[in-house]
Amino acid sequence: MIMLLATVATIGACGRAPAALHGQDQVGVTVLPPDQRVAIPAVSGTTLTGAHLSTADFTGKVVVLNAWASWCGPCRAEATQLAKASAAAGADVAFVGLDVSDAQPSASTFMSGHGLRYPSLFDPKGQLLAALPGVPPQALPSTLVLDPKGQIAARVIGPIPAGVLPKLIAGARHTQ
Repeated sequence: MIMLLATVATIGACGRAPAALHGQDQVGVTVLPPDQRVAIPAVSGTTLTGAHLSTADFTGKVVVLNAWASWCGPCRAEATQLAKASAAAGADVAFVGLDVSDAQPSASTFMSGHGLRYPSLFDPKGQLLAALPGVPPQALPSTLVLDPKGQIAARVIGPIPAGVLPKLIAGARHTQ
């Protein structure tokens, strides 16, 4: 069972994830209030279509960064929710996938088969996932919601609970 947690965190040194995001066993939702968020380095690489993409390209927007794999059952289960949320999101929200430890043809089939129309970074060795602050390197699916300043507003380890993503996006819009 996934539980919804509102976590108050303390910011560490610049470039580090808040203490609340360091736990490897924290399955569920962690929400950070605006005054306790920390920016993460841009996540960048090559998309499944061969284009270069960086989360820095979306500065000023809320970014939903979802790590997934075509062979991951919980990833398949949440894909419909992500497709609907991305289609309904306003112009101030960008969705970016992070395909981890997958083969490119399987990943592309997964994206098109689930109606996921946003770009997805190709991370066949899991290096980008391993570099995400506060996200265990084997945790699929995992989602970071970044505020318009590129700071972590929320983290979900495991599938996103139904009805929660719109609330996380709305909360990420609020910055200091």
